[in-house]
Formats: sequence, C-alpha cells, structure tokens
Amino acid sequence: VFGTKEYWDELYLGRGDFPAEEYTWYFGWEGYQSLVQQYVSNRQACILLPGIGNDPILLDLLQKGYHNLTATDYSEYAIDRQKDLLSYHYSWDDLDGDDVGSGNGNNKGAITTDGRVQLKCMDARKMDETWTNRFDAVLEKGALDAIYLSGDGNLEATVQELVRVLKPGGTLISVSGVVPEELRRQVFANDSWEWLRDGSKDLKAGCFVLKNTKL
Repeated sequence: VFGTKEYWDELYLGRGDFPAEEYTWYFGWEGYQSLVQQYVSNRQACILLPGIGNDPILLDLLQKGYHNLTATDYSEYAIDRQKDLLSYHYSWDDLDGDDVGSGNGNNKGAITTDGRVQLKCMDARKMDETWTNRFDAVLEKGALDAIYLSGDGNLEATVQELVRVLKPGGTLISVSGVVPEELRRQVFANDSWEWLRDGSKDLKAGCFVLKNTKL
C-alpha cells in the first residue's frame, strides 16, 4: 500500500496511519544534517526535494540558511500540508504557474524573509520538462522507497529523471531503507553516478550521497 497514491492521499487528508499535519520519516533533521551541510555547503544552492510529503525538512533547511528550495509531491494534499507548515512561520503568496514551471497545477510558492520555497504537485517519474540541468542538489527522504514499492519500473524511471534535472556534478542525498542494495547499485550505476557515501551499513535508514557524473 505504501506504493499507491491513494494511500498517501488518505494519509495527508488525516485518514491514514500516521499524523497528517507533520511526520518525519525514518529520523529527524539531526540525524543527517551534518551530511547535508558537508555535501551541500553552498546555502545558495538550488535544491530539489521530491516526494516531500509532510516532513518538516523545508523548515529545517530554511533555518540553516538554505534559500533556494523546490519541493514536489504527487499528492496535492501533501502540498497543502507543506503550505500549512510554512505558513506558521513565514508569509505566503500563491504564485502563478510561470513562476514555478509548467505542469499539472497546484503551484504554490512561499515568499519568506529567508528566501523562497516553491511547492509543486508533480510526479517524480516525469518532472517538468524545463527542469533539465536545473538543480545543484536533490535531497530525497523515503521517496525512492515508496516509488520502489509501487513496482513497474518506477524506481528506474525516477532515477533517470534525477539524472536529467541535476546539473552535471550535482549531488544527490538519499535517505532510504527499503530499496534492495543490489537494485540500488544497478540504478545508480558508475557510468552515471559517483558514490561519495555508501549508507548501506547505517542504522535505521541509510544516508547515501552520490554525484551526478553526466557530461
């Protein structure tokens, strides 16, 4: 069920197994913030957070000085939860679609004292066609696990999209505990990725750091 959109829609509507308003998958910011600050040291970096759900990581990143954040989820209700979380701390304006790229609607943006957060309802398997080479870094937390559980080659399709939207030399930080190690090695092959940190021996979920080596 973790691989179905219906499950996540129900969760973010408050009818699921976990809190709808705020929930930290695997472990909180304190568990991996040192890796983010080590491998994405530039606070002006353009960072993508796919499958954001209702995790409070956007607030964590803003409070650490990161200024250019884009978060997506294929559940429109997750996007609504993120808007609610941000609205407790920052002023908010809805942005038109041109400001956040074309797509399937529900485009929202937060204008904050610390920078800008853009939220977009989008499937990680097919992201905005204008996003090629857009992001300096991708930070995903449990999204690839849920996508893997949905089957049908969706994990492979998502990884190909990550290659596309990351700039050459861009960094992927993946917090994951479900994708089998052999499959992870296969989809993050050496001809496209350089492994900077192997998190397979970590407790709880692993923190994997990879560099996009495309030319």
